Amino acid sequence: MSTSYEFQLAYTISPESKEHEGDAAVARTHLREEMGWKTSGKVETTLHGKLVLSPGTKEEKRKEASKSIRTRIHDAFKALEVDKTVSFAGSLMVSGLDPAIKIGITPD
Repeated sequence: MSTSYEFQLAYTISPESKEHEGDAAVARTHLREEMGWKTSGKVETTLHGKLVLSPGTKEEKRKEASKSIRTRIHDAFKALEVDKTVSFAGSLMVSGLDPAIKIGITPD
């Protein structure tokens, strides 16, 4: 049976060049406002949410959590058409699944 876990994601989104700063701003806004995750007060680049993971070992759950969050963000970047112009670096903490999980997405 799958179980819900709370997570915290601290991240940065960087443009590949200065001319793509607008794309990075669009991506940041989308993560904060459209992904269904909540910001941490005035800390705009830290998000909180819930994640459903399948049964398995701690390491299997960590891999599933990483893949799930990475896929959602990458899919959002593709839908926004910024997947070729911005990069993402994040640190994901999932309740009971420490230590932090590094997530990176580079332009396609």
